[in-house]
Amino acid sequence: MPRGSLVGNIAQDLGLDVKRLKAGKARIYGDNAEFIELNKERGVLLVKERIDREALCAQTTPCALHLQITLEDPIELFTVTLRMVEILSCREQCV
Repeated sequence: MPRGSLVGNIAQDLGLDVKRLKAGKARIYGDNAEFIELNKERGVLLVKERIDREALCAQTTPCALHLQITLEDPIELFTVTLRMVEILSCREQCV
């Protein structure tokens, strides 16, 4: 998926108001957090860098990114797992 592509609506999935994400200074952490960005204005996760599933997980199935989202005052921690699915395209005639 290209940079800026929508991964998911994290505010909705976690049952949070977008105002809480902004006021709580939401931050995203994890070993692979460089691939995903949190847009606090919209409450969504976006592709930050191109993700190569094969390079990330090799032959491991399922392939997943494990992230944490933190909020301040009061402190809250959410664990997020993003499952990676290989999407194959057919540039020529597919059989």
